[in-house]
Amino acid sequence: MNIVNSDLQKLQCHAYASPIEASRALIARMNTQALKKTNGETYCVALSGGSTPDVLFRVWADQFSNSTPWSKFQFFWVDERCVPPSDEASNYGRFKLLLSDYVPQLEEDVNVFRIIGEASPEREALRYSKLVESRVPQIKVKDLNIPQFDMVLLGIGNEGHTSSIFPGQEHLLSVSSSYLPSIHPVTGVRRVAMTGHPMMKAKQTVFLVMGSAKAEILDRIINLKFDCPARRVMSQAFSPELIGDEKAMERIRISIS
Repeated sequence: MNIVNSDLQKLQCHAYASPIEASRALIARMNTQALKKTNGETYCVALSGGSTPDVLFRVWADQFSNSTPWSKFQFFWVDERCVPPSDEASNYGRFKLLLSDYVPQLEEDVNVFRIIGEASPEREALRYSKLVESRVPQIKVKDLNIPQFDMVLLGIGNEGHTSSIFPGQEHLLSVSSSYLPSIHPVTGVRRVAMTGHPMMKAKQTVFLVMGSAKAEILDRIINLKFDCPARRVMSQAFSPELIGDEKAMERIRISIS
């Protein structure tokens, strides 16, 4: 159901009984949409890291590996920490460990395109921007050509960040580059982050949130109108959605489906 809260009028909210049920519904939707691609078109998805996608990857590997049209998919990343894939903090490393290692049809540089975390973040942000812009269909918005993903899958940090854009780094939401370096304001860990335009102009901008630990930040963003990068993306995206379990959404004072 649509949210009717101030500048979040377009936000679709969907709550499920558990993280597994939410993951099943999202995977089934992506598979259905991917199957509609014809004439060599591919379904371009940008993935985020964190604990929530871990559930998604496990469900995909365990329950949907044989029914997913893998040849239709191309996987990219929203952001990455500047670490090698062997590091447990690597977003790509989690995807590989939990999903792609079990799916022979998923091959790096064929239909899986990782951000190289061990490279210089400045050089990698430029390289990855060019790669995405060459593989993802673009739309023109004013004087900018913006890669338009079929789905950008985002998380929300407890302080309101999304991608690797933290409060105080809102300038990264309006730059022309598709990816830029960022830095965690507390730990100092460097990252490469998708910027605002590709997140907001995706055909579907999906925030996937699970568990009671996310209830407080959702309450602040939706009920208390807390200004942070996640809320700005929600309010400005072409087609924003919030998908999660009932525990994450227990404080939201709106009708959800």
